[in-house]
Amino acid sequence: MRIASKYILREHIGPFFFGLAIITFVLIMDFILDILNLIISKGLPAFVILEVFILNLAWMLALSIPMAVLVAVLMAFGSLSANNEITAFKSCGIPFHRLIIPVLLASTVLAVGLVWFNDRVLPNANHKARVLMSDITRKKPAWNIEPGVFIDNFPGYSILIQKVNKDRINVKGITIYDKKDRATPRTIVAKKGKIYFIAGQTTLKIELEDGEIHEQDKDDPSKYHRLKFEHQTIYIPNAGSKLVRSDSEYRGDREQNISMMKAENIKTEKKIAKAYDNLLTNIQQTFKLISPLKKVLKSKIKQPRDISFAVRTVYNEIKKISKQARYEKQNIDSFRRRHNSMSVEIQKKFSIPVACIVFVLLGGPLGVMARRGGMGTGLGLSLLFFVLYWAFLIGGEELADREIISPFLAMWSANIILGTTGIYLLIRSVRESAFLNIDLSRLMPFSSKSKSGGEDK
Repeated sequence: MRIASKYILREHIGPFFFGLAIITFVLIMDFILDILNLIISKGLPAFVILEVFILNLAWMLALSIPMAVLVAVLMAFGSLSANNEITAFKSCGIPFHRLIIPVLLASTVLAVGLVWFNDRVLPNANHKARVLMSDITRKKPAWNIEPGVFIDNFPGYSILIQKVNKDRINVKGITIYDKKDRATPRTIVAKKGKIYFIAGQTTLKIELEDGEIHEQDKDDPSKYHRLKFEHQTIYIPNAGSKLVRSDSEYRGDREQNISMMKAENIKTEKKIAKAYDNLLTNIQQTFKLISPLKKVLKSKIKQPRDISFAVRTVYNEIKKISKQARYEKQNIDSFRRRHNSMSVEIQKKFSIPVACIVFVLLGGPLGVMARRGGMGTGLGLSLLFFVLYWAFLIGGEELADREIISPFLAMWSANIILGTTGIYLLIRSVRESAFLNIDLSRLMPFSSKSKSGGEDK
């Protein structure tokens, strides 16, 4: 049995690396199309371009490895079945489920390694890739200035320019949304101005003329301040033609490991509890306001002026409390979406690696059914089931964000459904049932055909 196990595993090595190379290449080509214009326009050195690809290779491997497992299992067992080696093993007293055990063990080891990779390597790679891409977008931003198009190359600022002179310095119709270190953006509007670099081409200087500044009141969001100016200057550091490398302590949900996300969820749960307490306090305050009105109405001397004043006071207070309650409700919804998003990412770090095991259970019986499909059938079926698997993940994530289903069910439903299907097919294959005695290669138009063109003899 040890010799048979080594032979089965050896048959999977070649198809695995072949599938991994093909799938990763497809992902790289799609990635190149997204950043090709950015790379060309920025004039990046070769080592920076290489760093961009290496950092983004992490998330590509996280996706391509499970799919490569499915390719390998389909192609390997398809080849074994086509060469009648499965029949030979059975004649030697080795049933099909014994042949799939070493592959399951290997996929389990691969899944454990992929969990570690997704938790330790992938978040740091995603974080560094995001920071590097942010630095790249800030390089030579003047090349991206186009009339009527928002410029988002500068952190904390969005700039819209209506007209740009040929000198690329004098501009007209400037609108700037200043979001830097602000809860709500400040809007700056100017009729004309100048945009150019100073301090060794690293700091962007924006000189504005004849404009206004619109800013929302921090204490009362329904009010805002408007300030007119004749001259206003804005400096944006690290925005020049040189690639200035920076760092960021902020990490998105896909840039954090499991412990970080759990700690973030604990903080979010505390914020939700505090928001609920504030909401309850607002409700209690609403009922407390009724008592002064009751005293006025129950008093022996009822002056219309007193009643009107009391009603108006209670109405204004209730209106204010209602606004605060709506604000707390919005906070609760936002915090719960954030909590669900983190929970989904935690489950995803485990569910995608476990897909390696699921694809072995599914791919083994399908590979035997495919028989003479060869490379084309293996890749075709792999693509079909991986698209189905990914559709489950995307749909589940959307449903979890809307709080329709739990994050666990959102990320594990694909594994449960496909895994159950694989176990069912495996049991029927072990029982040698003929209910699926189909040559799947006939269904794949790009699969290879046998030289004889007929059925196996």
